[in-house]
Amino acid sequence: MPSLPPIDRAGFPILERRIGKGEGRPLVYLDSAATALVPERVVRAVERFYATSCANIHRGAHALAEEATDAYECAREDVARFFGVQDAGRVVLTHGATESMHLAAFGWAEHALAPGDVVAVAEDNHHANVVCWHQLARRRGVEVAWIPVDGQGRLDYAAWCAVAERGPKLVALAHQSNVLGFRQPALARIMDDARGVGACIVLDGAQAAGHEPFAFDEARVDFYALSAHKMMGLTGIGALLCSECAFARMEPVVGGGGMVERVDREGFVPAPGPAAYEAGTPAIAAAVAWREALALLGEAGLDRIAAHTRALATRAAQELRDVPGVTVLGDASLPCESLASFVVDGVHPHDVGRLLDAEGVAARAGHHCAQPLHRALGAAASVRASFAGYSCEEDVDALVAAVALMADAAGGGKRTGTRAMARQERTQP
Repeated sequence: MPSLPPIDRAGFPILERRIGKGEGRPLVYLDSAATALVPERVVRAVERFYATSCANIHRGAHALAEEATDAYECAREDVARFFGVQDAGRVVLTHGATESMHLAAFGWAEHALAPGDVVAVAEDNHHANVVCWHQLARRRGVEVAWIPVDGQGRLDYAAWCAVAERGPKLVALAHQSNVLGFRQPALARIMDDARGVGACIVLDGAQAAGHEPFAFDEARVDFYALSAHKMMGLTGIGALLCSECAFARMEPVVGGGGMVERVDREGFVPAPGPAAYEAGTPAIAAAVAWREALALLGEAGLDRIAAHTRALATRAAQELRDVPGVTVLGDASLPCESLASFVVDGVHPHDVGRLLDAEGVAARAGHHCAQPLHRALGAAASVRASFAGYSCEEDVDALVAAVALMADAAGGGKRTGTRAMARQERTQP
């Protein structure tokens, strides 16, 4: 008997929607890698904040301002605790993982690196962990050296070793790719080697955060970027986790309210701690929401969530590979962690996405902000099905059934989709 999702689906009223043809299909949400669904419990936390303590932070002496400030700083502490950061003062709250990685680039690397220094960038990275290093190359004159992937999406360890011999000063890696379902087998070795040559490690944790336990201080990386909306929180807030050494050498990137201790005609003195990197009014309500989402994830258990999403994604990849005309991207010998990306012969991924939507299946179609990786895999784009702690076995059934029917139609009716059609009959009203 299939196990129940570790996160109760009843907490997501949106899953009761009916969409697709004639709005007659139950919603099958398989786009959690783009943004996770927000549970009613998180929405209620935001409503309570606005109804009782709506105010700006660090600016007023009245009760509402103090309550809002306390809620915001408690969110920082909860993020630190959730990700194993001993000192919450090394957690910078940002507008998301993209801003976090740019803060690492321009708040640390721009003045810590010199022209000609090598920045190693893994080819399986999201654009957010690629573009900022290209920008740094233009502004600072550093050299971007690629850690390529092979045709199955595995990072080329031998190629990395050649880069490592050049003594890179920074290595930009993905904790988990947002296109490949598997964890890079060489990731741990590359990080060990990077530490050995004294390189700063910037790790994009957007896809891994909320899917499995991660202890930042124990991992011995310098920067870890993440977004709340991948973790059942709201959009517009994320964090950059910083090592003690890296944080000590950071400089402010944006100036304005909240980030200064003193301003005069001669210049300014930045505020101590993370406030120096949080200019302007932050996403206070989103911070309140993130606290609630973190609490829900903790109650469900990250180990349980990891095992659940791995089982669903791996099963989806295996069954999609059995459908004639369907190619799943990435090494088939490795288990998928939370997602699977695929292409259907003769059907553009955007058309696949629209056809899936007609069957009630919401999946992502495109290059997923990972053009270099798609080129390396020989695909212009793909369709991505991604899973979360609230996903269920029936979601996999509906996905595979819809894809099989589509592939059968694209093959001129010569392919057999019997097993998939049977599943579709079970999942449709």
